[in-house]
Amino acid sequence: MLVRRTNKLSDFTPLQHCLSGAFARDWGRFFEPLDVPTDAPVWAPALDVIEQEDQILLRAELPGLADEEVDITLENGKLTLKGEKKFQHEASDGHYRRIESRYGSFRRVFTLPNAVDPEGIDAQFRNGVLLISLPKAEQAKPKKIAVTVN
Repeated sequence: MLVRRTNKLSDFTPLQHCLSGAFARDWGRFFEPLDVPTDAPVWAPALDVIEQEDQILLRAELPGLADEEVDITLENGKLTLKGEKKFQHEASDGHYRRIESRYGSFRRVFTLPNAVDPEGIDAQFRNGVLLISLPKAEQAKPKKIAVTVN
């Protein structure tokens, strides 16, 4: 997110013109407008991919979402994770001066390797973290090959 800093007197609001000294500088520092690029994605959850011997784990951070607000589908070898984080208007007696929290719809699509057993996929959601377990098919698991001596 880009923050625009300004020192030009013409950029301040009429209320800021009335204020003087250090308070005016602090006011501008905390409440100046944000410049957000229009092509920036609204929100995409952070995701970790962990490969273990018998499975692949996808760990998605989805703070503020409930499990019923997340949709996971598997179709044609593609795992799709989608949902929507809605803006929660909490300021009943005041006005927001700055909002840096991300809101909106998201959609992440992952092409699964052939080594994943689609029948065993499991998802758990706890404390805003989604953990998807993708078990490896038996033929994809490492095998120990014994060496015989003749």
